[in-house]
Order: sequence, then structure tokens, then C-alpha cells
Amino acid sequence: MNGAFQLANRLAALASVALCLAAAPARASDLMGPESCRACHAEAYKVWAASPHARAALALSGGQQATSPLCLYCHSRDEVRAGQAAVTGVSCETCHGGGRFYQPEIVMRDKELSHLFGLAELSGTNSQTLCLSCHGGEQAQVKPFDLKSSLAKIDHWTADRAARKALKSGSNDRVPKTQLAKWLATAHASPAASSQP
Repeated sequence: MNGAFQLANRLAALASVALCLAAAPARASDLMGPESCRACHAEAYKVWAASPHARAALALSGGQQATSPLCLYCHSRDEVRAGQAAVTGVSCETCHGGGRFYQPEIVMRDKELSHLFGLAELSGTNSQTLCLSCHGGEQAQVKPFDLKSSLAKIDHWTADRAARKALKSGSNDRVPKTQLAKWLATAHASPAASSQP
């Protein structure tokens, strides 16, 4: 049993090394596009699709603006690195990070696991820093950027969470948010202890 445990640890270490080596090329194609988010986050998608973020690329007048990296950084940041995904404007993954690895439902049901797999934590100063990368600093602004009122304008999470909560209210098979923490705690226990349910 101890040999099997050591083999499993070695395989996990090799997988980690392989993932690290492949990380740079994989990042170039980690986008799924907003349509892939729509399946589980229908309400959020509706709000986003009607927002200025969804149409940000259309604000660029043709010619040099439409291809300038300086302009695309804010108006369609992910379009160049999207690969096969249809991404224009400021999409879900512009703020939440490329979803290829955190998109599976089993990952999304566990908050900690989804963050480990790339879902961006957008609370407090994280959201402020992200928003200000386009709406502050050297970028030209018609009026000063107010984070609180701006977040209220793009609030796509309140209706989405309410809709998902209503669907889950009759379900008892919800995965606890602490599943990853429990697994990590047992992963370092002795092999005999971790094999018990």
C-alpha cells in the first residue's frame, strides 16, 4: 500500500511538472468564449449581452484603432489570444479569466477549486485593479470613474445567483464549498487514514 501511495505521489508530481511546462502555450488558448458561459449562467449572459462591455469592440472606428494593441487592450483584450473561441469586446473571460480549466461543472461547484483552476477572484481591491486597468489612469475618460456605481451598472451576478439558487432549492446533492479543503487535509494524512471514507 505504501508503494502505491509513493507511486501516486510521483505521478502527481510528474503531472504538475508537465502542466507547468505546458502552461505558457496553454494560456494562449484557454478561452472558451461567452457562449460557453451562457449554458450555466443564462441570467448573467443576458445582462452582459446588453451591456457596453459586450459591444466595446464596436466603439472602435475602423482602420488603425481596430487593430491597435493599445486600443484592443481595453476594447477587445481577448480577441487576439482567443484561438478558436468567438471572443470580441469585453467578455466574461476578460474579467473572470480563461475558462477552459475551471468551466467543468464539478470544478465550478467548488469555489476554492475553481479559483485554483483559474477563475479570477473579483472582490475588493482585485475588482478595482482590474476595472481601473481600462477605466482609470492614463486612459481618457469623459467623467471620473466611480467603481461602486460602475459595478452596479454591470451587475450580472445578482439575478444569476438568484436564478441558480431557485434551481438548487429543491436539490440536496450540492457539493459543499469546502470540498477542496477537506481533500487537501486528507491528502497529507497517512495512506491508511485517507483511504477510509
